[in-house]
Amino acid sequence: MGSRILIVGAGAVGGYFGARLVAAGHDVTFLVRPGRRQQIHAEGLCLISTMGDETVRPQMVMASEIDGPYDIVLLSVKAYSLDAAMTDFAPAVGPDTRIIPLLNGMRHLDVLSERFGPAAVMGGTCFIVSKLDQQGRIIQTGPRPRLSFGELAGADTPQDHAIVQTLSAPGFDTVLSSDILQDMWNKWVLLASLGAICCLMRGTVGEIASQPSGPDFARMVIGECTSIATAAGYPLPEDNVQGIVRMLTKPDSTLTSSMYRDLMQGAPVEAGQIIGDLVKRARAAQVATPVLDLVDLNLCVYERQRQDRTA
Repeated sequence: MGSRILIVGAGAVGGYFGARLVAAGHDVTFLVRPGRRQQIHAEGLCLISTMGDETVRPQMVMASEIDGPYDIVLLSVKAYSLDAAMTDFAPAVGPDTRIIPLLNGMRHLDVLSERFGPAAVMGGTCFIVSKLDQQGRIIQTGPRPRLSFGELAGADTPQDHAIVQTLSAPGFDTVLSSDILQDMWNKWVLLASLGAICCLMRGTVGEIASQPSGPDFARMVIGECTSIATAAGYPLPEDNVQGIVRMLTKPDSTLTSSMYRDLMQGAPVEAGQIIGDLVKRARAAQVATPVLDLVDLNLCVYERQRQDRTA
């Protein structure tokens, strides 16, 4: 019997990987909210993708309908929704369940371990350019998506290799990482740098980089983020840093961060998890981060204003 997979979140990320796994014949169930469930029932879970379009009609459950433990819980929600998500999927976690979170930042690892025990939690990260359109379809662009996971202690077990097979399907690469924490820090530095640049300046990478002081500003932000990673014991390889610099200083780039796009729509943002937690770690390590401090303040004010408007 194949492993049972519960995917928490049928949005742009979880929906993409889950739909590919469903199409490949894996035993996949999505944990969804009522609105998304109704939408998928009516239209199917639709991918419009550079890897090939796909429409599937997956199994779905509400939190109250979970009928017992799953082998793998693939957690794909915004970081600010983590507490609610844990309550929803808790009945799916048994003694042998492995939880693979695809959240941004690092703080969620401690939160999940405290709730479900360290043995249940793996590290995970993904690289994908995708979004939901107004019809609820998942639009994937850019390079081939990648899903990476691994043991937090760096072990390599037969169970891990079995999970690779369980989470493999056409349309993305599945990678068992021997250093998943470094992988997560590498992505965090990229996301924090991109989010800080776009959110503080309210523009695309290209709009900022095309200004005389734009590239220097971007390099300053990247330097602060990489300094925090180094202080935490996860220095980025120099070629990785230079790749981030090239990406975030291209004057013709239309790239933005999801945090910036959420901000421009007046939606909640992952400010505390992507920027705020990074600043806290900088303070603990006595690393000076004047630009990130300003970004953190800016986003805290935004969140307070948004909460006041919706109160």
